[in-house]
Amino acid sequence: MNLPAQLFTHDVLWLGNLLFFIVLVQALKRVEWRDLFGNEIRTSALIALVLFTPVFWLLNAGIHPGFNFHLVGSTLFLLLFGWPVALLALTLVMLATWLYSGIDLTSVGLNGLMMLAVPMLFSEALLRFSQRALPKNFFVFVLLNGFAGAGLATLAMMSATTLLLLGGSHYTWAQIQYHYLIPAPILIFAEAFATGAFITAFTVSQPEAVKNFSVADYLTGK
Repeated sequence: MNLPAQLFTHDVLWLGNLLFFIVLVQALKRVEWRDLFGNEIRTSALIALVLFTPVFWLLNAGIHPGFNFHLVGSTLFLLLFGWPVALLALTLVMLATWLYSGIDLTSVGLNGLMMLAVPMLFSEALLRFSQRALPKNFFVFVLLNGFAGAGLATLAMMSATTLLLLGGSHYTWAQIQYHYLIPAPILIFAEAFATGAFITAFTVSQPEAVKNFSVADYLTGK
């Protein structure tokens, strides 16, 4: 998804930039740098994904401005690295791909809120709920937090984006429904499948890379 600057007024754009800047500052304050760089496997996974993810962001499909689709990876990054690192890492991915594509950076804030903050907030809430209320089971983690979590987070992202487009752009409900909501199930399924596949691979082969997964809690004695 790319919400171009020309769809919104300057007031909406700079409000989005301000709110996203506040979120980024909070993320910076909460990053556990020692934990991140003290785990070589997790650090290597982070570097590899930051270099690899822009490929999916550049391979997007869409016709009208604001109605393009690509894999985001918000839930995958959150499960692997925690929301502060995930938000900062994907912000770097967003800036890199936009600079490469020549996109106006004044809409970074709105896109960051919609593509990154909203799905991460949803996935974080779902993860905390499952850890508190459900048995710590490998399949619960992979299927609920990975597959279903990514799909539902994408649905939350698209719902928030729909409200933003309705309230802040010139698009009508009929245009949004036809160009954005009807193809939505394809993106939701693709994001869920990709996230589930990657998180399964990491938890099976390199569980040390997954910050929100513990072998002792989820596998030992199960």
